[in-house]
Amino acid sequence: MSQERLALDAGMERSYVSDLERGMRNPSVRALGRLADALGVRPAVLLEDGNI
Repeated sequence: MSQERLALDAGMERSYVSDLERGMRNPSVRALGRLADALGVRPAVLLEDGNI
């Protein structure tokens, strides 16, 4: 999935998703939930080692 697609599906800016991927920002609890919904996983999955 591209950053652009993920950002669109999560209702976020692509630059924000890029910053998360590069470790430049930390997601809020709300953002984490939106990303998980867009990816079709539970938020806990994104918190496992190596995912964020």
